[in-house]
Order: sequence, then structure tokens, then C-alpha cells
Amino acid sequence: MSAMSVPVALNSSMATSSSSSSSPSPSSSSLASSSTPGRGASESVPDVSAPVPSPRPTLGERLGQWFGRGKSGGQGGAPKDGKDGKGDGKIVAAPLSARAENALRRQLALCFSARLTDSSANEAAREFMARYGAASAEEQLALLTVVADICASDGEAGGDGKGTGKDGGKDASKDSAKDARRATNTATGLAGALGSARVRFLKRFNALPDGLPFLVGWRADMLHHRAALPGLAALEEDLGSLFSTWFDVGLLELHPITWDSPASLLEKLMRYEAVHEISSWADLRNRLDSDRRCYAFFHPRMSREPLIFVEVAFVPEMAADVHSLLDEKAPLEDLRRVRWAIFYSISNTQPGLRGVSFGNFLLKRVIDELHVDFPKLRNFATLSPIPGFNDWLRQLSAQALAEALGPKRVKLLAQEPSLATEASGAQMMAWLQASPDRKSGQALQRTLGEALAAHYLARETVRGQPRDPVARFHLGNGARVERINWHADLSKKGAKQSCGMMVNYLYEPDELDANLQRLIDGEPALGRAVSRLL
Repeated sequence: MSAMSVPVALNSSMATSSSSSSSPSPSSSSLASSSTPGRGASESVPDVSAPVPSPRPTLGERLGQWFGRGKSGGQGGAPKDGKDGKGDGKIVAAPLSARAENALRRQLALCFSARLTDSSANEAAREFMARYGAASAEEQLALLTVVADICASDGEAGGDGKGTGKDGGKDASKDSAKDARRATNTATGLAGALGSARVRFLKRFNALPDGLPFLVGWRADMLHHRAALPGLAALEEDLGSLFSTWFDVGLLELHPITWDSPASLLEKLMRYEAVHEISSWADLRNRLDSDRRCYAFFHPRMSREPLIFVEVAFVPEMAADVHSLLDEKAPLEDLRRVRWAIFYSISNTQPGLRGVSFGNFLLKRVIDELHVDFPKLRNFATLSPIPGFNDWLRQLSAQALAEALGPKRVKLLAQEPSLATEASGAQMMAWLQASPDRKSGQALQRTLGEALAAHYLARETVRGQPRDPVARFHLGNGARVERINWHADLSKKGAKQSCGMMVNYLYEPDELDANLQRLIDGEPALGRAVSRLL
């Protein structure tokens, strides 16, 4: 299960794809070939329909290659932590000469002001897109700076540019007030939004053959530099609103990704995985085996780029830890007997689509697909991380921790000599991450850890929504918090995020609407095991 950059997608370190002599690397001739029984034997499933090029990490490299001006470099891609791939260091804009800046302003002004059918303006947009794609990060920031300045000065583009003098009198003031109200009403209406210069500017790029992927990458850059360039805010917000229409779920195509899919697509899967890092080709093959499924949404105009994908495992019972799901040596499950479909990873791939929600539609579409392939399959659940748990716990005072635990569990703290009577949240977190020698200490750890996780998921909210981003996503889809799993993810990342705990969210198709209403009413749906922990 993912975290959505939501937070989308959700934060994780970059998964690196390693190809060695001991790990099978897919190619056009080897992807489907396997005679070894057990995990690793492939099953024929329809491929993604479109061919996929080699992965191209950054916006600049992608566009540069499209226009024949690409730069050499290592692998990259849309980073899984929601950043735009430019690195953590600060970028200083490359200087532009006065002549170059004036020429750029004239070019952009034409793109802003001309009709959408104006061929010279469309050519100017095409040239700007090529220039931006071939530019270095510093040069791209310089171009963005000019765009931000133009957008900031164009804030009143809908007006006539005429002001009212000091001696205009009362009538002029009334006219000015009326004009202001009229401008506000127009700007907030659909006609005003669609007719704005900024929207026309963005639509001009979208009309170009490679314009949509350019805009997705460009918005990622805008989000990255928005704090330093506040003039970009309105343009970025307009683009986000347009994306909600351009990436409407009705336009997206659902395709399976299999071991027989093009190698370049599999490479992207390894890079984009945002929940559980794919460490090798063997690891990837395990996740695409006959008792697994992987589905992705594609846009017709970006058919070579998965927008979001989900990994599914078929198991005899609801999964309690991720290590068994990812065990490459585990035997294949008999698909005639499986009772559960577990969504164990959902990853957004495009930082530029932040705020465009289609993950909930993905899961529902996948459940429908699984019902077709496995008519007797009735149980659907996730095995999900709890990414915000440690950050929340670390900030709790001793009093807040006691309130979260409740009187009965606070008394249990006295049984643990390594914890102070009035332990803070930070002290509790450090203790939960430790490894007590005594069995009684281990049992107490589990009791208190699961109770705190249940409280965090069920009771901690921000603006009326679950505080945890993954909980917000699944509960917003109509799922139920079914079970807290102790030591379900003992990786370094799992310990850092949630003291190794994970959670199952249960998807019952007939209960989704009722569960969503419960969330709206402030009482998220909880399974019995979780309710007992509160």
C-alpha cells in the first residue's frame, strides 16, 4: 500500500534497480522464459498496450531527448519522496543578459496574449518548451523566474489597466468598487477562469504533441520552487485545476504490468516504487509472479508513463507482515484456494500531479478486475504503513501520552523499569524501538505500541480528517481499520516510521459507502480488534 504524495504519494528513499550476473534482467527475449517451478515461473497476462522507452528521470532530460538535445547522465525518474528530482542542494538561477531576458519576455507575452489558434504563438510555446527541456537546472530556474514575474504582474490581466486618480471623486470611487466586484465575480466564475491569460497560456502547451507530459514535469518544478518564487502560485494552482479535468478518471486506462511487459516499463516500476524498495530484478520478478498482480493507470497522451500503480498478493489469510509477502523463497500460492487479495503497495509516480486524486478509483477498478478473474474471491485488504506515527508520538508531552494511553495502560508503565513514571512521547518511541530481553517487556511493548497506533489512526485528526496520510486515503475510500500488526515491517524504514507496525485496512465492497459516511460523521469504521485497543 502506498502512501500517496498523497501524499500521494508518500515519502521513501529512491529505489535503486540493480542488475548483476546473479539476478535475471528482463529483455525482449528473456522476459517470458522461465522453466523453473515455484516463485519465478511466469504466467501469461495481457501486457500494457503501448511500447515504453527507456526511463528518463528529469523533466529536462525527457524533453531534451524528445527534441534531440538530451544530456547524458545516470538513471533517475520521478522521485518517490514527492520532490522534483533536482536534488536537495539549493539551486542558483543562471544569469540572463538583459537582451536575452527581453527576448524571453516578448516570447512569453505572445504566448499569454494571442489566440489559441495563433500559429506564431504556438511556435513560440514550442520553442520555449524545447529550450526549457534542454536547459540545466540553473537555467530552468532562470526561465521560471521570468515566468513568475510575468504572472505576478499579470494579476489584473482581466482589467483594462486604467486606474482612478485621487481627484476622481465619489462617482469614480463607486465605479471602481463596482469594477472590483465585477472583476471578482468574473474571476470566480467558470467563464472567467477559462478565459484568463494564464489558463490560455497553459492550454497552448497542452495543445502541442508533447505538451501534457511537459506540463506535468513543469508543475513539479513549480511546486519545488514555489516558496522562492511566489509569483508562480497562481499559475501552479491554475495548472493543478486543469489537471483535475485533463486527468479525469474517465480518461485513464487500467493495464496490468507483468514480467512479460517491456523491460523499460519494469525499470520504471523499480524506480517509482514508493513503499517497499525493489532491490533487484529477482525481487521484481517475485512481485510479478503468477500469484501476484500489478495494475497501473495510464493516460492516453502519456501512455509510456504509469501514473499510479498497485501491487497485489493472493494469500490464504489476511497478511500480518510484509516480510512474508516479499519472501522470494516462499512457495507459490494455489490460486484455486486463495481467499484474500492484499494490496501491499500503492505508488504515485508523478510529483507534478500532486493533488489530483485517482488512487481511490484505481483500487475500485482493480477489485472489479479481480472479481472477473476470480469470481469466488471476496476478501480485499491492504497491508499498509503508518508513516506519521513516530512523528506524532515524538511530539507528545508526558500528559498527552498519558491521555492517549488511558488510565489502565498508564498503570502498566510502572512495570517497566527502563521507563520513567511520566515518560514523554519521545521516550516512549525510543523504548518501542528497543529490543527488551525479557518476554514480559516484549509483551508490554506490543500492548502499549498497538494501543497508541490504534489511538493515532482512529482519534488523531487534522481539520476533521485522519492525521495519518495513508489512513486518510483508505478511510476516505470507505475502508475499515481492521487490525494493527506488531513488528510487521522490521526494516530501517519501518522502524523509523512506525516502530515496525503496519495496519490492515479492509475493503468490503458493500460497506464502502456506509463507512465513508461514518468518517464524515467523525467516527471512522473500526474492526473489533482495533476497537478493543481504544
